[in-house]
Amino acid sequence: MRRSFLALQGPASPFFARLTAALSARGHAVKRVNFCGGDLAYSEMKGNLNFRGSLAELPDWYESFIAADGISDVLMFGDCRGVHMPVHTIARARGATVHVFEEGYVRPHWLTLEREGVNGRSLLPRDPQWYLEQRGVVPSCPTGEQTGYSLFERASHDMRYRAANLLYAGYFRDYASHRPRNGLIEYAGLGFRALLSRSHRARAAEVTEDLIASRRGYFLFPLQLNSDAQILVHSPFEGIREAIEYVLRSFALHAPRDSWLVIKNHPLDTGLIDYRRFTERLAHQLDIGDRLRFIDAGHLPTLLEHAQGVVVVNSTVGLSALHHGRPLITLGNAIYNMQRLTWQGRLDAFWSEAAAPDGDVYKAFLDYIVHHTQINGDFYTRTGISMAVPAAIERLEAADRA
Repeated sequence: MRRSFLALQGPASPFFARLTAALSARGHAVKRVNFCGGDLAYSEMKGNLNFRGSLAELPDWYESFIAADGISDVLMFGDCRGVHMPVHTIARARGATVHVFEEGYVRPHWLTLEREGVNGRSLLPRDPQWYLEQRGVVPSCPTGEQTGYSLFERASHDMRYRAANLLYAGYFRDYASHRPRNGLIEYAGLGFRALLSRSHRARAAEVTEDLIASRRGYFLFPLQLNSDAQILVHSPFEGIREAIEYVLRSFALHAPRDSWLVIKNHPLDTGLIDYRRFTERLAHQLDIGDRLRFIDAGHLPTLLEHAQGVVVVNSTVGLSALHHGRPLITLGNAIYNMQRLTWQGRLDAFWSEAAAPDGDVYKAFLDYIVHHTQINGDFYTRTGISMAVPAAIERLEAADRA
């Protein structure tokens, strides 16, 4: 069945260009919208649309365009960007299906594609019994093929995207990026962290070895990015420092006195906010400085395997914690936050009362989301894109038969 696709903002990579070209080659009508210079740099189809207006003008523009062109499907990367938020209600009213791409729930080697929304906006059920009942229908999840994902390759695409944004800033003068920092400032921060990476890894290994050798009971709290929509939109916190303070104050008052707290920084944190200093000062004020360790690196599987429990806001690390059978609490809206997988009580009680997740529920949940929301591939490498595009098209074309 021939469909009419409207492709909005994609990842900073050739992925959307390859995907839309492949859809067009299969006979579908495809229109793509460029909102900024970065979109233009990765836009290879002729006849693409350049939206140069303000966010305030977008709802009327979407309304008229979707109606006039008979759009049946809308594609986007990330459902909480300013340029995407107005389209959800309009598409639903016009009978168009929204398909959202995002980084993988399961990592590495997977990306996410869901209808309507992802993460906190996902339509996935939050009922453990529902997933158990799918076990006779859904096969076991496969082991994903490696894509050759490279952080360097991802960074090179991001730099090209940002450079194009600067080059075409006068043309797309009303565009406002969802990223809060200037690219040059962010990359300066990442560059400085890269210079310290060897010492960060050595310090993290030292802390991990000491925790394991001394058999200290510890809880792990992995941080997320401060600008992540999972923090800004799908959590009760306005930023990572607020989340840190909430966790530390609860730990100080309610965790067993012989337990420790290990906070692990996000590997892509720019370092522009000094979380270590903030955390250690607050820990000193709360008189728990000797029971807290802040690390900027570390082997996550090892840290998870030996942890008494794991605290996340809504990070995908939560799925890794479930894989390792660790007691888990999520402080935000996460797809895996449900009875028998995560602690459903308050954080204050979690430190001493939480139990391990139900392994059968976790396996049923993992099988389902891999088969229904995940695609083996990535957005940034040639191999990953070539793997993902055919699978994404198969999923998109099947949507009208679901």
